[in-house]
Amino acid sequence: MAAPEPVEFAFQGEVNDMPISPANVPFGLMRKFHDEVEQLVLGSNQGSLTDTIVQVRDGSYGLVVPIPENVRESFERDMLVATEPDEAAMPDPERLSILLGWQRRATFEKNLAYFVRPQAERARFRSLRIDGQTKLRRSQDDRWISVELMLLGRLLEAGGQKTNIHVRMRDQPQSVIVAVDWSQLEREPYPFSGEKLLRVSAERNERTRVLRKLHLLEFMPYRPEFDEAAFARMTEAGAKAWQDVPDAAAWVREQRGGQDA
Repeated sequence: MAAPEPVEFAFQGEVNDMPISPANVPFGLMRKFHDEVEQLVLGSNQGSLTDTIVQVRDGSYGLVVPIPENVRESFERDMLVATEPDEAAMPDPERLSILLGWQRRATFEKNLAYFVRPQAERARFRSLRIDGQTKLRRSQDDRWISVELMLLGRLLEAGGQKTNIHVRMRDQPQSVIVAVDWSQLEREPYPFSGEKLLRVSAERNERTRVLRKLHLLEFMPYRPEFDEAAFARMTEAGAKAWQDVPDAAAWVREQRGGQDA
């Protein structure tokens, strides 16, 4: 088995007007950096770097970490596409969150910068410098688009500081909350009886398809194919029609001319 590919993770900056180094680094910043490096290496994969032997380098504060074989390919790919906005592939969200966190921190702290430097001669990605000017991919988790859609369900309750309705849809275990401005609507005469078809506006997450900021636009005409009241009436009429027949199956066989007919 090939030896793990080492990668250096480092950050530079100043503390009390002194450059950060292994001899001058706040304990909390060092501990947080170690945790973030582990999360960046592993991404969404299970595991730990507890037993991994690392090097601490002088200069800035740097850790040289051998990348485990089981995550090496995905780690290298993610470091390659993290700074390429035109790439179709998205980095692992756990890894991207660490890089974005470093970028935000570097934006507000003077002279702070982070580095990811492959140590192999033929590395699959270039060295990364992450500071306040770095252009990183944006997680699709944060991309919400405006949509209009229909909801079919029962209205359970209303309440809250604003006027809301709670809609329990057929295929959803939990109800969704929809904001309502009754002054802008033609009032539904019996909003809390039976299923209702609602046209709503909302924001939808492009990746997870989760909805938020639902707002009722109008009640749509809806006539269910299955009429519970009509079915109950037919059932009652059928029961009355057969109430004087002790054995319905025997009666049917007799009408057909006998048991073997």
